[in-house]
Amino acid sequence: MKDRVETGPHFRRLTLATLASAFVLVTLGGVVRVTDSGLGCPDWPLCHGKLIPPADAATLIEYSHRLVASLVGLLVLATAVVAATRYRNRRWIFWPSLAGFALVIAQAFLGGITVLTELEGHLVMAHLALAEILMVVFILVALDAWRGVSFAGVKFSRVALLAGVTAVLAYALLLTGSYTTVSGASGACNQWPLCQGGKLFLALELPAIHMAHRFASVVVAIAAIATAVAAWKTRGSRPDVAGVSLLAIALFAAQVLAGAFLVWLGLSTEMRALHLALATAVWVAFVTLALLPYSPAPSEFRGRNNDALSMASLKAVAR
Repeated sequence: MKDRVETGPHFRRLTLATLASAFVLVTLGGVVRVTDSGLGCPDWPLCHGKLIPPADAATLIEYSHRLVASLVGLLVLATAVVAATRYRNRRWIFWPSLAGFALVIAQAFLGGITVLTELEGHLVMAHLALAEILMVVFILVALDAWRGVSFAGVKFSRVALLAGVTAVLAYALLLTGSYTTVSGASGACNQWPLCQGGKLFLALELPAIHMAHRFASVVVAIAAIATAVAAWKTRGSRPDVAGVSLLAIALFAAQVLAGAFLVWLGLSTEMRALHLALATAVWVAFVTLALLPYSPAPSEFRGRNNDALSMASLKAVAR
């Protein structure tokens, strides 16, 4: 078996740039949706039949989303090429990078179909769902590039299990939020935390859909608190895990508050975009928390880096 190849600084920065750009893309996709700009470019892959479209607001918002998607595609391609040429023996870099490239191609075609079908609701949800999965792929790539990841022979982690469950629930919460939007139920409840008339359960379809999203957030809150408590108990040996758990719970609290202000402010465009961005951030945080226990602890990571620096110094002296 070949020796493990350590990743270079440029590749590590590339993985972070890819992950960050994917996050921006998801957030911008939310802006496209909440501003009703999805048909600002009614055709695909061109916009109004042109490479450079007219400069009206809806068109520019949708066109900027496509430009960022193109940037993400280039970064994903670059990551896959470097992974294939230099890091084939790093399985959690090589295979996810290739899978990410395939997902980006699928996402581009799904985005085109979504536009050509004039934003059919289920396709809009599928587009978001696939974008969030792409985030997971590149969290794994970035984590392995920066810290290393190993699942083989690693002791079972209760924190990782709880965080994984919470991440799955947060993903489901994202999709219920998307369904609330595409079904037209976003404004069905004009009060918070209860619905119209101070009710908790409603028989009408749209208010029931809206309240189902809120009930789902309660389930995620319970799981998130349980995860944070378990992670905090490991702060002595894994301060990184404890720190990410605090960040995750803070992001979730901010998301809940954003949801409340969204209702109180009458579905303002800014709060709708912020709510989706925070939902994605919560998803990213809990996915990271689920993977982090399978990477070296900070003390081990520093020790490995010191060893690498020592070896480099010895080689320099030998020259």
